[in-house]
Amino acid sequence: MGVPTLVCHCRVCDSKDPRDNRLRPSLLLSHDGHNVVVDTTPDFRQQALRAGIDRLDAVLLTHGHADHILGFDDIRPYNIRQRQPMPVYGNEETFETIRRAFSYAFQEQPAASAIPRVDLRLLTGPVDIIGLNIIPIPLVHGSMQVLGFRFGRAAYLTDFSSLPESSAALLHGLDELIIDALRDTPHPMHQTVEQALALIDQLKPARAWFTHISHDLPHAETNERLRKIGYPHVQMAYDGLQLEVGITQRATRSAARNAARRSRNRELPGLRTFASTEAWSNAYSAGGRGSVLTIGNFDGIHLGHQAILRGTVERAGELGAVSTALTFDPSPRRVLRPESAPLQLSTTGQRQDWLAEAGLESAIILPFTIELSKLTPEQFVEQILVRNLNVRTVLVGENFHFGHRQAGNVRMLIDLSHKHGFDVAVVPPVTYRGEVVSSTAIRREITQGRVTHAARLLGRPFVLTGEVVPGTGTGRKFTFPTLNLKPDQELLPARGVYITRTRLEGESQSRRSVTNIGTRPTFNGASQTVETHLLDFAGNISSKRIELQFWNRIRPEKKFAGPDELRAQITADITRAREFFALLRRFRATRPTPA
Repeated sequence: MGVPTLVCHCRVCDSKDPRDNRLRPSLLLSHDGHNVVVDTTPDFRQQALRAGIDRLDAVLLTHGHADHILGFDDIRPYNIRQRQPMPVYGNEETFETIRRAFSYAFQEQPAASAIPRVDLRLLTGPVDIIGLNIIPIPLVHGSMQVLGFRFGRAAYLTDFSSLPESSAALLHGLDELIIDALRDTPHPMHQTVEQALALIDQLKPARAWFTHISHDLPHAETNERLRKIGYPHVQMAYDGLQLEVGITQRATRSAARNAARRSRNRELPGLRTFASTEAWSNAYSAGGRGSVLTIGNFDGIHLGHQAILRGTVERAGELGAVSTALTFDPSPRRVLRPESAPLQLSTTGQRQDWLAEAGLESAIILPFTIELSKLTPEQFVEQILVRNLNVRTVLVGENFHFGHRQAGNVRMLIDLSHKHGFDVAVVPPVTYRGEVVSSTAIRREITQGRVTHAARLLGRPFVLTGEVVPGTGTGRKFTFPTLNLKPDQELLPARGVYITRTRLEGESQSRRSVTNIGTRPTFNGASQTVETHLLDFAGNISSKRIELQFWNRIRPEKKFAGPDELRAQITADITRAREFFALLRRFRATRPTPA
């Protein structure tokens, strides 16, 4: 209601401190001789006169409440002088209110007098205005979806009661944060001083300013209180306050580098997973961020996949969008041509872990059905990418195909992107020693036992996970004790003996080990087993699950004359494994550290 408030004679409303005279909250962004106003309040005319705004290039609206829009009609003088409609940005709910409150501005018949001429532009993600990259920040104002805005290293968040977690991710690295802090007592639609300070502690801006302040908070007294309780960098904003802010957005630096840093610290970013594109839409559409999307099976998430995922995270960071992977379970080929479907390198759980390590914000694991397979390429794009995922950029490999009978290819996707207004980035294949990295090539290497080369294509050792199951007791009785693994994965390395590392459930570090895959021909075994012997370990294992990392193959499986001959060979295998790990340790110790 502004301060002084009508019919009130409290000590703030009657204050002689000019900083206690507060017009309705609004913001002027000026850059390179151009201007943008955030909200046309009932005081817009007075504010524009005081600031000397002779040119106005755009209006940003946070929401449709009266104290933020009722000066909308005063856009008219700028229409007359600039001879063009005014671009006005906001969400659909705000535009519905504007059309209702200022219906005369949207009538198609000629008006008898001047009316505001505006071009309403729906904000679905970051937009470049007057040389500034404006990022909309979805907020909750009671039961309303409203917007704040980030511009460079500053952000303006007026009129909100809660900040979604996905929006908080857009607000790190701020020099200046202007934030709703209505009063000390709770309000259903606004933040209290205590709540605002808690959010400031979370976001850690260099400085913060309270806005949308009621007449319960005197300016000088509140500033002094903030200083005394340990917040000297937080102050009350006031009419006429001017700030200079950098326009380089630290928040949009390479998200891939941030993800790599988190991974090194063993703090994986949270990955939100969805079983349908509709569920993704319900979670994100209100925020208007849109998606930067990559699509594929991502079996194994090898070096080629990792290049696409890095690009997805980086592009999403630049646009303030949601980095998203769309994948399928089961794989399309398993449904459409099960007789020729390849064995999977990884489980759905592993894919989720590796997508999280890559820094993605969300993943959609879509159940693949016959009905889904019947969507034409056009329907797939229109219904899934555009309508449900509000796609802004799609990143795919050169051999990407989609839609019924795989009729869609990269060329068609680009053509459809022009029609629907999104971008397509085609990521070239990754090669290793002249060979294109692919899941097919990795499967070939693993089935032939060449796990070292497979690891180079994967960017990490091939991994089996699963439950520890009871064995026959043969190893403990005749040779060496082993853990018997029931693998989660479909694809197993070729029969033979491998140098491995084993991580027990509940432990963060893996242990050196030797693993045999085969049928135990020396003992006339029939079924295939995965048996692991831990080096330098004695005692009982209580872990229910283990993870095996395959580093090198020692030899193929072989039938021996009896337990003694087998025991001698296993002893030699263990010696060779120890030599391998010792050599690896020396190599790491002598390898020069990059400058």
